[in-house]
Amino acid sequence: MQSRASKAGLRTTSGWVIYAYFRTSSQPTRMPHYCTPELSKRPAIMLLWLLALAFLPLGLRGQNMPSNSGTPALPKPPGTVQVADNLFMDEAEVANIHWLEYLKFLAQDSATAHYRSQLPDSTVWVAQSASASQQAGTAARPVSYFRYPPMYYYPAVGISYEQAAAYCKWRSAMVNQNFFKSKEFLKKHPELRGYTVEVEYRLPTEQEWQQAAGASGTGPAEIVLLKAKFKNKPINVRLEPDLAQCLTEVGISEKQPVYQLPYNLLEQYYTTEPVKLFSCKAKPTKLPLHHVNSYPTSALGLYNIIGNVAEMTATKGVAKGGSFKTSAQALTVAASQPYQGSQSWLGFRCVASVRIQKKVAGTL
Repeated sequence: MQSRASKAGLRTTSGWVIYAYFRTSSQPTRMPHYCTPELSKRPAIMLLWLLALAFLPLGLRGQNMPSNSGTPALPKPPGTVQVADNLFMDEAEVANIHWLEYLKFLAQDSATAHYRSQLPDSTVWVAQSASASQQAGTAARPVSYFRYPPMYYYPAVGISYEQAAAYCKWRSAMVNQNFFKSKEFLKKHPELRGYTVEVEYRLPTEQEWQQAAGASGTGPAEIVLLKAKFKNKPINVRLEPDLAQCLTEVGISEKQPVYQLPYNLLEQYYTTEPVKLFSCKAKPTKLPLHHVNSYPTSALGLYNIIGNVAEMTATKGVAKGGSFKTSAQALTVAASQPYQGSQSWLGFRCVASVRIQKKVAGTL
């Protein structure tokens, strides 16, 4: 018997019947990144792509080619990009909207206690709220984040290692049941009609994460600052009075070309002559996280693989990639960020592997 969760999907414009979706007057109708064949691409500068291309080993660009055994090529799981022969990674961090979907399904077919155990820890924002109120000279107020519609496509934080693992397991079941068995999928992949296709989403190992991000160990500061021919367009300081004041505070002339760092890290800006990274205080009311599709992608098409939130790995207590609290000065792809429990700066993305097996004669 099908669970109520498996019957709750909505049909998208492209025909996939997968997940329920939250519609609000302030949020455009679109499906989460793992439900659509591709995430819509926004116009963006090619700086990061070119920089990553310069140091990414060619061997990491796994191509989805048929095997020599005659088995059909592996289909790409929804919302992912291929980073190795049978390793796919989410193109963006898991966002609040995706966690809201997860909770909606749990509310339909799970015990109340289990549903509550999967709620994000909102107390991770207590320190952030207290710091902001201190800067503004006002009383601390609760931070509206997880269920706030304008933040739907911001990274899900306040998530524990166990919750992230449970989400990956649930997502695997949903995609296997509703995506790979759908008429639309088989119409698009007729070569797979005689095969059973299954995907397993999970947290990446440290090695897999590093492989996807670029195994050279080059840090963002080196990538941006030492590749002079890939310099970004300078910011017009005269149009940003807050930045002009910040330059005065850090001792940089307004005549000095200033560039925005293409990552959400502790430093937001840099100069090249002399080489210097620096940060400016954000407005007290502004949250430090950014949309999961912010900034240019890596060479493989991954958003925010560096910065925004540090990403959990399969090793409990070890995250990779740095966050808005991490300095670019010493950050490398090989570096890790230790954590205990859920944090405001900690999120995750899944990796996936696909298994295809020829059906036995007489089975559906």
